[in-house]
Amino acid sequence: MTRLNIRKYINQNKKNAGYQKTYARLVSVDTLDTNDLCRHIQKHGSIFTSDVVKGVIEKFVNCFNELLLEGHKIKLNGLGTFYLSIATKGEADPKEFTASNIKAVRLKFLGDKSKESEYATQILTSQAQFRDVNTLVGGEDTLESGGGGSTESGNNGGGPVNP
Repeated sequence: MTRLNIRKYINQNKKNAGYQKTYARLVSVDTLDTNDLCRHIQKHGSIFTSDVVKGVIEKFVNCFNELLLEGHKIKLNGLGTFYLSIATKGEADPKEFTASNIKAVRLKFLGDKSKESEYATQILTSQAQFRDVNTLVGGEDTLESGGGGSTESGNNGGGPVNP
């Protein structure tokens, strides 16, 4: 079974309740592009060639952007919901607030939390196995200094890590 790579670190943020505690971050193997994904899908017994799959994905991306910019959220069953948010500069007088106060439009994602989803947190957590890259690289358990124990990048210290 494939394992997720993690790198342990010590929280060096003195203002954080997790100061000096050990946490872990996921370490990505690489980033797959559309072509890689299409070849992977084809290898899983798809009757479609990778170029056909790529055409469908490219059309999906075009429609995806169009629908998001029309104000729709897009839910991919079993995966999650994509939606847009904005970052704005505040204005004391509501009458002075215009489109120029909008500084960024951001794509957001909320993972599917339904019981049927293979990507639901409980299922992913129960199926995941981990490999500590610190021990792979140097052969010994080394730690890097890290930030504030952010839960965005991996284990938040709330449970065991099985390197």
